[in-house]
Amino acid sequence: MRIGAFGGYYGDRRGALDSFVDEPVDVLIADYLAELTMLVLGKNQERGKPGYAEGFLEELRPSLPWIASSGVRVVTNAGGLDPSACAAAIRELCAELGIEVKVAAVCGDNVKAALTASDAHQLVNLDTGESFPVDVDQVITANAYFGAGGIVTALERGAQIVVTGRVTDAALALGPAIAHFGWATDDYDAFAGAIAAGHAIECGAQVTGGNYCFFDREGDLGMPGMPIAEVHADGSAVVTKIGGSGGVVNVDTVTAQMVYEVTSTEYHNPDVVVDWTSIRLEDEGPDRVRVSGVRGTAPTPFTKLSLSYHGGYRNSMTLGLTGPNVSAKVAWLRDQISGYVGSPEDFDAFDISLIGGERPDPESYGAATSWLVVSARDADYERVGREQFADRIVELGISSIPGLYFTGPPTKPRSVGIQWPCLIPKEDVEIVVDMGEEVVEVKWGPFSAEAAKPADQSATRAPQPLVDHPAESTMVALGTVLGARSGDKAGIANLGVWAQDDAGFAWLSEWLTEDRLRSLMPELEECPIVRYDFANMQALNFVIYGFLERGVSATMRFDAQAKGLGEYLRARVAPVPIHIVESSAGSAVTS
Repeated sequence: MRIGAFGGYYGDRRGALDSFVDEPVDVLIADYLAELTMLVLGKNQERGKPGYAEGFLEELRPSLPWIASSGVRVVTNAGGLDPSACAAAIRELCAELGIEVKVAAVCGDNVKAALTASDAHQLVNLDTGESFPVDVDQVITANAYFGAGGIVTALERGAQIVVTGRVTDAALALGPAIAHFGWATDDYDAFAGAIAAGHAIECGAQVTGGNYCFFDREGDLGMPGMPIAEVHADGSAVVTKIGGSGGVVNVDTVTAQMVYEVTSTEYHNPDVVVDWTSIRLEDEGPDRVRVSGVRGTAPTPFTKLSLSYHGGYRNSMTLGLTGPNVSAKVAWLRDQISGYVGSPEDFDAFDISLIGGERPDPESYGAATSWLVVSARDADYERVGREQFADRIVELGISSIPGLYFTGPPTKPRSVGIQWPCLIPKEDVEIVVDMGEEVVEVKWGPFSAEAAKPADQSATRAPQPLVDHPAESTMVALGTVLGARSGDKAGIANLGVWAQDDAGFAWLSEWLTEDRLRSLMPELEECPIVRYDFANMQALNFVIYGFLERGVSATMRFDAQAKGLGEYLRARVAPVPIHIVESSAGSAVTS
């Protein structure tokens, strides 16, 4: 079966769904629910607005006629916090357009109303082991991750459009595959293959050339086309894209997606635990990559529960610095801000970050410019409010460094949501499919009682010595020989790095240890880091705990989702063996 993906987040480019109008596909999927999106939808509900992704209806409207006539099925988690309301809105849209389409909603993941004070002790942070720090009445959202079961039931009962709440991203592809092939509930290798295929395409054009680190080797990529996974009965798949579209699909673009936003070698889903080390990728022709060999085992009795709760307020100001003496200017500004606005210890969290730096003989105004981002977070609204924080920074305007300016006016603080990942027993969450005319209860699939929780692999790798190759090496930017992609999961940053061939991976796996990564990126100095090896993909995955503190809404990092961490690593210059440089595709020695 052919599964196309038309969106990877709420806000992805418009018109992507309609780009499939002439493409033969069986199912179209879209992932709308980043962790931050759930928080935004929760705040929308508090303001009386819909708790689902209204943008999906705007995307769906022009495509409904051909969807209805072609019989293609659409599966998306755009239902957010209120899948039934989203499904009802779609039915109203169909009635308005005079189109008959059966719509189903997968519900039950939203467990906020069921949380009680007695549950708090069970909500142990999955990443840090901490106990839940606030009362449950401060919870904004609480959603259990569903697997494919509800989607399968909806499709088997004839739904052409299925909207869900919080399901695992790859379940959007696994559900249609199970319904299509009739896999048994314990066909774990097939499940695992479909999960890998779903993971490849769930972020849309990110697997067809978007965010691709080697884009400069490919010529003009234009607007990357949306991806398609051709899933086979054994769970293997070929990743490709819409015919004649821009972008590129190759082993590098698929590897980049396979190391994106994963943690350990075990990829836990409610339906299967995927052995991520078993994935094999191979070119099968232009814009076609085969994904095969994927193994799976029984899932655990638990599923992930993603909570968000109110975590105070934050504010920031960006200051423009121009010309020479940047270090001295930053030092003076730090002292002034500490004395006039508040020192770091006066706030719950505080950060001053310099973006850019001094350049000798800058060739333009922009090249002579750096920005200083001053951010603070506190439980006290007034402490980071306009009057006590932003206005006081502005008041330094003519009492401080030469050429100081502000990139925008002082603002009011915004509320912060804290991301809190934990686990919940599956038996405590009911899966319900709302077909409109009937409501169907769905049972969770089988699981292994022995695999009670995701394995703790934090201590599986002994510290490695730092290995240098001074005689046979040359200094190059690491991006000359290495690919990388990075992302976020609550407070974790994940950084995937891969080599171009077996020799490159042999060097990479020896050379790039956790301690080496810290030496290359001083911002990681205080963060626990765990490395996992994916030798089949010639890749390493670094899980960096605490880098984003309490998640994208709360972090003081100016790159709140760690999207640039991989390119930061690739910009660093280090000694690389000459034979690795010479063998890397498209590489050139820089010094």
